[in-house]
Amino acid sequence: MDKDSIIITLQQTIAAQTVLLEKLQAQIDQLLRVLYGKKSERQGKTPLPADKPSDNPLATSSLSQKNTPAKNLPKRQPLPEHLARIDVEHDLSLTEKTCTHCQMPQQRIGKRITEQVDFVPAQLIVRRHICYRYACRCGRGGVTQAALPAFPIEKGKPGAGLLADIIISKYQDALPLYRQSLRFKRFGFVCPESTMGDWLAECALLLEPIVKRMQDDLLTAHKLHTDDTPVPVLAKGKTKQGRLWVYLADNSTRFPCCIYHYTPTRSQQGPLTFLASYKGYLQADAYPGYDKLYTQGDIIEVGCFAHARRKFYDIAVAAKAPTHAHDIIVVIAKLYHIEHLAPSLTCHERYYYRKKYSKPILKSLRRKLNRHHQRAILNTPFYNAVQYALNQWVALTRFLSHGDLNLDNNKAERAIKPVVIGRKNWLFAGSDEGGKRAAIFYSLIETCKMQGINSFHYLSDVLARIPTTLHRDIHTLLPYHWQPKQ
Repeated sequence: MDKDSIIITLQQTIAAQTVLLEKLQAQIDQLLRVLYGKKSERQGKTPLPADKPSDNPLATSSLSQKNTPAKNLPKRQPLPEHLARIDVEHDLSLTEKTCTHCQMPQQRIGKRITEQVDFVPAQLIVRRHICYRYACRCGRGGVTQAALPAFPIEKGKPGAGLLADIIISKYQDALPLYRQSLRFKRFGFVCPESTMGDWLAECALLLEPIVKRMQDDLLTAHKLHTDDTPVPVLAKGKTKQGRLWVYLADNSTRFPCCIYHYTPTRSQQGPLTFLASYKGYLQADAYPGYDKLYTQGDIIEVGCFAHARRKFYDIAVAAKAPTHAHDIIVVIAKLYHIEHLAPSLTCHERYYYRKKYSKPILKSLRRKLNRHHQRAILNTPFYNAVQYALNQWVALTRFLSHGDLNLDNNKAERAIKPVVIGRKNWLFAGSDEGGKRAAIFYSLIETCKMQGINSFHYLSDVLARIPTTLHRDIHTLLPYHWQPKQ
């Protein structure tokens, strides 16, 4: 081997080792940020496109309000009017009521009220259902007795309020059953975890028809957001990775709701089955399992700029000096600034607003990405980030085609967050059936939150009514149709 060949071989080896080192360093930096760094990815302060104030009527109103510093200090908010008031009167003694000058009794001229929030511990009650019996003295008419109302769990001890509290505590407040058992013990009521688990299983069977009806309504929406997260599931003494998917129809659709769907694996069969009859826009990440949905033609892919931005953000955070990744983030930040001005617009207005202000920024971004794609070193984190954005470009820019589409998929990611928080507390589902039950409860709780409904009031009312509700009337119990029973 001659000297030139040796030099070329060494150069190739050094280049390969440099790429590998950069990739490993990026992975280390990302892991360190996950473990110890900030979780938020807030947009930096970047200027809007250089337009005249008259060209952008929203720029002077919305931005000036956001960037103007508050003149007044934060004020103490009044206490909610619906909270019960208990008056505690404080009066002067007879001696203090006597005038120090003329020794005559003083007259009450007013009062000063100071409100203080206090807490009264929850109370467990025993509801005694007394059914009176009647009989005739003739002895021939037999005995008649008042009928018991239908209970959520037949012949079961828990009332609808207790069941709703257990569901809310676990799936909304992330309080595992063993901690709930300890809480009940403080009230003098022994309630084992296994018993509460059986109660949850019974409640899931009752509530499942409501979620299935919600799913039918969800699939009529013109756009959906979706995401997924792993859920450890106990299996033969070990844990396996199940999957919990979320499908969200936001307030721009006819039936705003949030449906969770459990699958034992992350196979593409999960979304294929759930979305088999769906036609419309689907905003998701670049998971290959969705690709078959898009090839059928009924579902249109919408990309997520937050995912594309995050890849550049990880590089920028790890870098000690400004890099090309910073330039990309600045351009993407301009898109987000425009979106912050758009919520007050109608769907039609937002479509033309984006055409005017977002489209030129996207053209500039595409030119930057193409230029970096030609010059970046292959297989480095920055090259992979550019490659991802270019591969997803059609889906990423789909939001320009319809005013109701979003720039990112953060709505679905926020809907996944309650599951992630809960997973850190209850650690794993007991079985695949437990994962399906969790999907039912999360669907109802998160839909109630979207509708601004108190989830405890909803569940306690629905659990009391559903045993006597006919199947044709199930729609009256959906969160977006529900009316509290008077």
